[in-house]
Amino acid sequence: MTAAVLDAPRRAFAEVSSSAPQGGGRLTLEERLQRAWRLLHAEGAAECPVCGSELTLRGDAGECGGCGSQMG
Repeated sequence: MTAAVLDAPRRAFAEVSSSAPQGGGRLTLEERLQRAWRLLHAEGAAECPVCGSELTLRGDAGECGGCGSQMG
């Protein structure tokens, strides 16, 4: 595995002020995925929950331009 793959889970759960829930806690994986899915369908793009790059809507699925992850 590359260092980027090993660091991805840490970044996915890192506390980010713009996406932190009220009360200052961290988002769960489920919350991050739901948020990305909602933004993806509402705006056509969202932050990739794995690497933080842009996730874009392709058909009925999301595809990350950075790490190649797919949501669907």
